[in-house]
Amino acid sequence: MRVLLTYSLVGRGGDAIQVLEIAQAFRNLGHDVELLGPTPIRPYDFSTPAGQLRNLARRLPWWAKDSIELAFQWRLTHMATRLLALKRFDLIFHRATIYDFVGNCLVQSSGTPVVAYLDAPFSLERAFYGMGYFVPLHSCCMRRLGRAAHLVVTVSSASKDYYVQLGIPEHKILVLPNGVSSQLLKRGIELARAHPPFSDSRLCTIGFVGSLSRWHRVDFLLQALSNLEDHYRVTIVGYGAEYARLRALAESLGVAERVSWLGALPHDKAFQEIAKFDVAVLPGTLPTGAPIKLLEYAALARPIVAPDLPNLRELFGSGEICFVPPETPQALADAIRSLHNLPEKARQLGRAAQERVRKYTWERLVQKLLGALSETLAP
Repeated sequence: MRVLLTYSLVGRGGDAIQVLEIAQAFRNLGHDVELLGPTPIRPYDFSTPAGQLRNLARRLPWWAKDSIELAFQWRLTHMATRLLALKRFDLIFHRATIYDFVGNCLVQSSGTPVVAYLDAPFSLERAFYGMGYFVPLHSCCMRRLGRAAHLVVTVSSASKDYYVQLGIPEHKILVLPNGVSSQLLKRGIELARAHPPFSDSRLCTIGFVGSLSRWHRVDFLLQALSNLEDHYRVTIVGYGAEYARLRALAESLGVAERVSWLGALPHDKAFQEIAKFDVAVLPGTLPTGAPIKLLEYAALARPIVAPDLPNLRELFGSGEICFVPPETPQALADAIRSLHNLPEKARQLGRAAQERVRKYTWERLVQKLLGALSETLAP
């Protein structure tokens, strides 16, 4: 099968990895895939001229950034129209955006089944940052996309509820979480055997991988560290808007010497760093997504501490992850200390999470998507 995977604008962290790994999963299943977007996908590109330009663009007001995004959509529409006049595809997988009109154009111009992928609700992310958005335009675009697409994919039940409320037909929505590649899981199993957690009882390395965005609440992790003894250390892999504020917070809490800031690393290097963690932490997240970092922690059989949120409970059970009340640094510290004091129990938790993540390989998820699409298209 020939698959066209389209996108107008993706981030440089998990979003970029997600698109590339979905494409690779289709290829691993024997399909030909072509990626089409107005700009190349460059994960963790912060220092090149293109990356620095994106850094500057992030400082623009929301309406200016949204105008740029609309311009990228026009460019993608033009690119897709030209390509579809020359080539035929059996499936179009379109990663939609907040004001998406490309999906409709793809359906009308191709006559090919279109799967629209919608990430966690855009409005919630905007509200977290205190940013606005064009509400009527967003609602209208989502309704039109839902009517046009043959199948709509989103990552959690909470996300599905949001899009149903906007008018996307419920029967068209498939809840499909994020995943990890089967190759990455295989590598994780090997690394976990070579680097089991708590190999050095004198130290405990607590780790976080991801963008330093406000909703990840890395400040809670630093506050938790200030409540732990000196043999606890934190490694942070990632970069983002909160970087300077978090460095200053570590200084003010008196834990700066116990925190290692590795910055944004290539995906494979970041994955290898997770293997050095004794405890992997997700201090905070939005209540609608399916964080890839959580699945990668699990692929490496790390004992995980995460906030007790319904969307995370959809992915893992309490016998696989140590859940703590959200927004409670002291509970986070207590959970980390408990895992360190009971290392064998912690390792069992990590192994259980690793077993669970076998169900979340991108290859299995793509097969589920294709099965759902076949049912939708069946006469």
